[in-house]
Amino acid sequence: MSSTSLPKVSPPAAAAPEAANQLLQQLSNLPNNRFELELEFLQSLASPQYLHHLATNDYLRDESFLQFLEYLKYWKRPEYAKYITYPHSLYFLDLLCENETFRNELVNVGFRDFVHQQQFRNWQYRSKILYGTGIQGTKSDGDAENEAEKS
Repeated sequence: MSSTSLPKVSPPAAAAPEAANQLLQQLSNLPNNRFELELEFLQSLASPQYLHHLATNDYLRDESFLQFLEYLKYWKRPEYAKYITYPHSLYFLDLLCENETFRNELVNVGFRDFVHQQQFRNWQYRSKILYGTGIQGTKSDGDAENEAEKS
């Protein structure tokens, strides 16, 4: 993807004017590949192991880091969301921003593993719904053999 075809990243509209000006000033010092960097970071949030790493290194207790996560919510807008490969990253972004209990529990390995299992089961279910398990109404080879024996 060339950087010229990528959309410009704009700050969240809900920010207060003074805070938005400060944020714009800070963002003007960021590299030209900010779009790719933010997308890569956002998609890393789809990994429960990475969330556990953030929690165990106290990033999820850092107010400026939580503000950065809040800022990343603009990726939920359709013009940005279309670039996301792992939609769980947006779900986990919301949980990280809005659910302190979730952030605190991520320190526990058991909870990390539970989240990973639930994510895997969701992917299995979604895959089954989207792609199915075969064409309904067709008979398997075993069914065809059983009918041949009956005749």
